[in-house]
Amino acid sequence: MSKGDGWIVSKDFAEGTRLKSFFKKYPKEFGACFENLSRVVQALIDFGQPGAFQFGFFRSEGNNVWRIGQTGIGHSHETRLYVYLFVRGKTVYVLTIGDKSQQRQDIKRCKDLAKVIEQRSEHEDHK
Repeated sequence: MSKGDGWIVSKDFAEGTRLKSFFKKYPKEFGACFENLSRVVQALIDFGQPGAFQFGFFRSEGNNVWRIGQTGIGHSHETRLYVYLFVRGKTVYVLTIGDKSQQRQDIKRCKDLAKVIEQRSEHEDHK
């Protein structure tokens, strides 16, 4: 986890094997996605919530699951980093990384993970 003015980036629910695989196969694209994640986190720090700013590489997939694409790499493998923004807890959960061929399945898995994160948070709030 890393902290920054109230927002935390967490890999607690990340698909580690998938992230490692993409890092090995597509290191430039992987790096560009995480660089764009840093830009999103800075915007969250500056503006407080995802609807208050826009980036062409940052797109909602619904249920606070967001896709972060790579930018600045010509002739590259189109790569997407998926995150869940837990606004109440000011946490950006890195979930998985993928490409166009797996987009539909990735989004479904990420939305399912977002539900798990929400349920855990509600459970923690009631303790």
